[in-house]
Amino acid sequence: MTPTEGSSMANRTALGDDQEEKIRTSRPMSWFPPHDPHDCGDPPPKSVVLDTLVYADDRTNASTAEGFTSNGDAIRLTFWPAHPPLISYFTVHLPTLLQDGSATSLLLLPRLVRADGDLALFRVIIGSSYIDRDHNNYIIYHAGVNKLEVLPTHPTRLFADPSVALLRCPDDGRFLVANLRSTCGLGQYALDLFDSRSGTWNTRSMRTEPPHEDCYYRTPTKVIALGGDRGSVGWVDLWNGILIGDLLPGGDGDDNNVLRFIRLPVLLAPNKMDPFFLTCDRDVSVGRDGSIKYSEVWTHPVPGSTYISEDWGAAILTWLESKKKWHIDLKLKASDIIVDETHSQLLPQHDVKATTKNATLSRLHTVHPTLSLHNDDVVYIMAKVYHMDYDLWMLAVDMRTERSGCSHQ
Repeated sequence: MTPTEGSSMANRTALGDDQEEKIRTSRPMSWFPPHDPHDCGDPPPKSVVLDTLVYADDRTNASTAEGFTSNGDAIRLTFWPAHPPLISYFTVHLPTLLQDGSATSLLLLPRLVRADGDLALFRVIIGSSYIDRDHNNYIIYHAGVNKLEVLPTHPTRLFADPSVALLRCPDDGRFLVANLRSTCGLGQYALDLFDSRSGTWNTRSMRTEPPHEDCYYRTPTKVIALGGDRGSVGWVDLWNGILIGDLLPGGDGDDNNVLRFIRLPVLLAPNKMDPFFLTCDRDVSVGRDGSIKYSEVWTHPVPGSTYISEDWGAAILTWLESKKKWHIDLKLKASDIIVDETHSQLLPQHDVKATTKNATLSRLHTVHPTLSLHNDDVVYIMAKVYHMDYDLWMLAVDMRTERSGCSHQ
């Protein structure tokens, strides 16, 4: 899902020693941060849950990096970390950003497109049109480096954010930015690739493995960085499956122009309230060992209702490449989760019938599961009392111990 005028969908990623994918959060879009910066203390978080909106603020800290856009305007990006499940975010100081005051369109907000390790890729609009490629800058933020890097504009293309990949290579700071797009033929694609080593863009043809008819893939909703010697990346269509491509040449004459398709598992809950919202209920990420992980949440509605939640469940699956199948690692129901006393005080009181915190937890509307990348047993889940609320809670559910913490955002 992409951000809309009425909501901010923080679509998971992280910065630091590990990477945490971006988690989507629904709340009114604003030019200003959702909350004041938190004191992370010592040690800092290994990974974070990161908002994809970048907020207008001129405050700085030790993470602040500066640079200039392609049209010469000074820009400053600052990272404000918080321990999960609290949401971390970036702020931007760009003097021309609010030149029209309150009349400035929220669509002109910078976006965090992707993050990998200590790198983050931003799209910053520098003109009046967010659909003009010459008015969009892609900017690299490198944690620990106080200088921003503006990438050269692609000569012919403006990319959709969900199709753009960022891959940090484990060498001398080299990184790759890639965009995958379909062309006219069945199973035929084009890969636009920027290599920081050469500082240029190039395009090459890609194709899916035959039979092409088995590769039912529409458009990506996110991208995962698998890495490895070949620099593998996965373009994820959360309705259907994953296209995996190699950005770097392989050895022994391997063809790196072939895309491999992995179909996503059949939904674990056949009584989904609305299959249209699949991108809210499932996610794909990379585990600590480099394996592909799938997480899902689903609702058990009250009998006779399609809206009121009686209970909800969650599961984590792993793709077994050797067996070409998905394996269920962990699965639970909300009614089985234990909430410790400290965190139970943070949960909302759903209604007068919800006399226990377990009942309150079970009745919440849950979406956007996100696997923690420094603990494969922990899933972050966004929860609301009513699905249209702006008020939200972030749950940190340990699927193995069936315990949960939470924070009110």
